[in-house]
Formats: sequence, structure tokens, C-alpha cells
Amino acid sequence: MCASSSGMRETLQVVSSMEKLIYQGSTDEENRVRAALKEATNSIVSTVGSRGLDAVVLAGGFGRGEGALLREDGSEGLPFNDFDFLLVGTRSSVPVRVLSKLKRMLPRVLNVDFVDINYMRASDFKRVSPTVFFYELRNANRVLWGSPDALGTLPFFDPSELPLTEATRLFLNRGLGLLSVLLQLDDAQSGELVGRRAAVAWSKVVLTAGDSFLLERKLYHWSYVERMKRLAEIAQFSALEAEFAETYLRAAMFKLTADFSLLPTQDPSKLCYEARQIHERYFRTLERKRTFADLTDWKAYPTVVLRAGLQPLRRRLKEYLTERGDMVARFRSLWRFARLPLWNEERRLAILPLLLYAVLEPGSQAREGSYVAEACEIEYGRRDVRADDWKRLALELVGEFHP
Repeated sequence: MCASSSGMRETLQVVSSMEKLIYQGSTDEENRVRAALKEATNSIVSTVGSRGLDAVVLAGGFGRGEGALLREDGSEGLPFNDFDFLLVGTRSSVPVRVLSKLKRMLPRVLNVDFVDINYMRASDFKRVSPTVFFYELRNANRVLWGSPDALGTLPFFDPSELPLTEATRLFLNRGLGLLSVLLQLDDAQSGELVGRRAAVAWSKVVLTAGDSFLLERKLYHWSYVERMKRLAEIAQFSALEAEFAETYLRAAMFKLTADFSLLPTQDPSKLCYEARQIHERYFRTLERKRTFADLTDWKAYPTVVLRAGLQPLRRRLKEYLTERGDMVARFRSLWRFARLPLWNEERRLAILPLLLYAVLEPGSQAREGSYVAEACEIEYGRRDVRADDWKRLALELVGEFHP
């Protein structure tokens, strides 16, 4: 059922001019983004329908008031961050096809490449576990439509409650983003666009390393501005390398401003290899503390994830039962699961280091054969490595992931 135009006018929230959306944005820039968000919100409500819908909430960078605009060649600033929306309501769900339609439609309205939009029942908020997503959502959001108290039952988690698995998830997501750029370089893609994607992937890996450092010390904060302050203070009085802290500050300022002059300009292959080294160094440090495993050899990591993964055993069992019908119907899926009884997020986590850290040199197709062989055995049931196996496995792992 579609909302009437009068009903939409009654519940549409105009983001207050006191609630900034952009980090150091001008009045004109703020007004342009607000106008685009109003149009997007109207499209969301008219597409989804207002019955059983309590609110449309803006999260992410713009929800924090730290959205970035790309300002180049004297043109007006364009949104550089993605837009993240959460629909809150009493209905049981919003059909996947409806959300997919909005994901296709809204980027044109907001002038961005990607929009993330999900739905959650308000009654489920009180049962959520502490995660970075819910911690940031509760502390930094903008209600664009509906009840200003739509998130009222969502707990205020303290950063000390965030588990180390949240840092592991950050490394997984940023590692997948880096792997997607390495695939583009493997296809001999070049030019300014790939160079920029490599620089952005590098910056996200640096941010992940710093954010995991803060998460481990229970000092994480929803604001990048505050995270910069905290990491700078820690670097003055601890063993954290001052050089890395400075690198983190540059990456964080880029996140806030989309100013590419803050990022390295070296060859994309070398930059991605440097990011791969940073990822491995800090990920190994984190996972040794989280899992108590040695991790000198990444071939043992899938077994480590099986023992100390991201999900409680009851959730893993529920996921298995949900997927079991498909696995039985598809013989290959059943045997893949038998070789490594993990699914979805945990399976990607187990295999990611075998592919990402198999890259041995910048700009080269040289791979660590034993890592690729381990991944082949898990996914294909064979250890003989063929010429295109690394690329094939990486493409399957990245899938439709959006960094």
C-alpha cells in the first residue's frame, strides 16, 4: 500500500539546519544534500508504503554529520560517501525485491554509486547484541521520516561492550575491498579510476588497523574526529608507532574530506601491496589476541575460524539448518560444507587470508602456491593448482561485495 501525499507531508522530518550532514560543509552544500535526501525519502516511503513503517533513518557518514563531498575542478561538491538507510517498523519484513528496487533507484536521486538500505522491526531492537553498527546507529543518526523516537528501544552500548570479533569483521570487509582492487589490477586495468580505487582501498585498510587498535583498548568512538584525537593521544604515550598514527590521521581526514591529495600517489600495484602488508600485520596481531592461535602459517586459519569464529554456536547451527536444503539439492555445496563446515561470512573470513596474502609481489602474478592449494582443497576438493585458480577463487569470494 502506498502512502498518500498528505500522509507523507505529515510525517516527513526536515533535517534541522542545526543537524549538520557534512564535515565542514557550506550552507549551500548542506541544503543541496538535504534536498536530495528529502526526494530520496519521498521515494522510499512511496515505494515501501507507510503502513507498518515507523521511520526512515539515515546512518553512516552523513548520519554522523561527517559526510564527505568530492570537490574538484571548481565543480560543486558531490557526495563521496555512500548513503546508508535503515527502515524501522512493525511489519514483519519489507520484500527483498522492494529493497532491491530502491538500491537501483536511489543512487540516481542522491548522485552516488551505491545506496545501502535495510529494514528492521522495532521490536527486535531490545534483543540485539553489541556491534559497531548498532553502537554507531544509536549514537549517530538522522530520522528523515516518521517518529523521532523510532530507535528508542535500541540500547546505548558502551564501547567497552564491543567484542573483538567486531574488529575481525572490519578486517574481513576491508580485505574483500582490497581483493576486489587486486582483481582489477590482475586484469591489467589501469588509469586514474583504478589508481583512485587503490588509494581508497589503502586508506580503508589503514583506518581498519587503527580502529581495531581502539576497539581492542575499549576506546572506539562513533566519530572519526574523536577517533583521530584518541589515536593521536595514545601515540604520544604508548608503543603505537608515531608514523602509523600520522598515517591514520591522513586516512581519516581523507574519509572526512575526500581530498585525494592526502593519499599516496604511487603505482596502484605497489600501493595495494603495501595495503596488503599492513592488513596482514595488524590482522595477525588482532587474531592472535582474539583466538590465542600462533598464525605463523595462514593455512591453519580456516581451522582457527571453525574453533573461534564470528558467531555463537547456536547461530551457526541455525544458519546451517537454513542453508541445508540448498546444500542437499546441490551436490557441490554439500561437499564444500563437509570440507569446511562454515557458511557465508565465516567462510569468507576463513578463506580471505589464503587469497589476499598469497599475493607475493606488487604488479606480479606470482602467488604463494601452498595458500592457493589450501583454498582449492576447501572449495574444489583438490590440491593441484591451475593457472586461473587464484582469480577464480577471488572472484567467488568477492562476489557482489561492495567495499
